[in-house]
This record gives sequence, C-alpha cells and structure tokens, in this order.
Amino acid sequence: MKRATRVAIVAIVLFFNLLFVFFHLRNIFTVFDIVGASVDGYIPRPVKTGQDRAVVIPHLKAEDTSWVEEFLPDWQSYIYSVDDPDAELHTPNKGHESIVYLTYIIDNYDKLPSISAFLHAHQNGWWDAWHTDVAGHDNVVSLNTLNLDFVQKQGYVNLRCALKPGCALSDVSPNTHINPEIWMQVFGNDTSMPAEIGATCCAQFAVSKLQILKRKKEEYIHYRDWVLQTPLPDRESGRVMEYLWHIIFGRDAMHCPELNQCYCDVYGRCDQ
Repeated sequence: MKRATRVAIVAIVLFFNLLFVFFHLRNIFTVFDIVGASVDGYIPRPVKTGQDRAVVIPHLKAEDTSWVEEFLPDWQSYIYSVDDPDAELHTPNKGHESIVYLTYIIDNYDKLPSISAFLHAHQNGWWDAWHTDVAGHDNVVSLNTLNLDFVQKQGYVNLRCALKPGCALSDVSPNTHINPEIWMQVFGNDTSMPAEIGATCCAQFAVSKLQILKRKKEEYIHYRDWVLQTPLPDRESGRVMEYLWHIIFGRDAMHCPELNQCYCDVYGRCDQ
C-alpha cells in the first residue's frame, strides 16, 4: 500500500471519529445553557412531615455512595451492590441498572413508599453525570428540587428533561434495540409494538407507589426474568429497559415533554 493511500485512510478514520465525538458532545451541550447555573442557587423544597420516599441505586463495590446518606437524609435509601454478594442488598450484574430497579420493586411491592426515585451511583460531575441536567449535574440537586406533588399527579416522571438523546428521532438513530420479537418477549401478545418508541435517556426517574401498583407483581418478576435470561449483551438489554420504563409506568410510547415545560413541572424552574 502506498504511503499516500495509508495517510488518506488514517485521515478518513480520524475524521469519522471526530465527527462521532462532535455529535455526541453536541447532544450533551444542548443542555448547558439550562443546567450551568451554580449549585449554590437552588432552594431545597421543604420536607413534609410523614412524607415517605425512597431512593434506589445500583452500584459497583468501588463506587462511593456515601453522598446519599450525607445529603439525602430525608430519603430512605436502597443501595444494591451488583458485584458484592456479601452486601446486605445485592443482585447479579445483569442488564445494567434494570436488574436492581426491578428487584427493589419486587422485594418491596407490598411496602412501597409513596415515591421511589431510581438513580445511578454517581452524585455529580459532567464526566460521570452529564445526563443529570440540573445545576452541577448533581443528583442531590435533582432530588432536593424535585416536585414531589407532580410525581404523585403524573405517576411517572423522567428526571431528565433534555430531549437528546432519546427523543429527537430525526437527529439520532432510532431505538433499533427494541424490535417486535423483544417487544413480545417483554410484553407478550397483549399489545403490538408501537411504530415509534422514544423518551429522554438515561434511566433515572421517579415513580409513585400507585403507579407501580397498577401492574401486578408477577409482571415485574417477568421483566426481571427476561433481563436475567436474555442472551443479549448486558449493554443492549439495559438499553432495551431504558426505553421501556416510561411504557411500563403508563406513559405513551413517545414520551417527550416540551423542554421548558418539563423543567417547570419537574423542578419548578419556570423562568427558562
């Protein structure tokens, strides 16, 4: 192969890698104007006496989740290890966060708090928590400013408002990881797969007790069995569940609330 040809091939590969990075960062930075405010500027909502709520978090043994107890003392915490069988709460490491979310629902189905929030293990920071689109990309800010009355009213609330990735189907690849075969495996033959499925990423959301109880415990067991038994790679099965949570909890297949209205409803930020 001639040197000029090799240089051209390297240049083409580099170009496409840079193009991928550009579009990925563009999706992330679309929320910066909204979430770039100082963390010091947020005002935690007052805690209502007797209001019970829980935060559910999957984590690796190496991940520090001490921030939950330190900064969210008014939330019950259910922190599941996925790689430490000696931990008090633990699950297999399968299907990313979905195995923990489903295990929590199954194990606590008869004693659920009024609201359950499902989060990732990292507290904040752009690198780990870019998808947490509140001040400082901070899950503490997210829960302390969350409109709990809105969660009760809606039943299910995605904690991310930014529409990319997940909702702007004309700008990103469709959710091809969900196909009719997988749909049938998860939901059976009761409903046909919608033409389009979309929701804001990234599997962080809050759900009311009443909404969870609209499905039978056996349904959640079935979903967990699917996660455990599917031959799909871990990343793919987790992605399938990521874009099915809103459907499981009663929302339309395309669930993409308008950006500014979402910030107003979910976090009380109505001046965007």
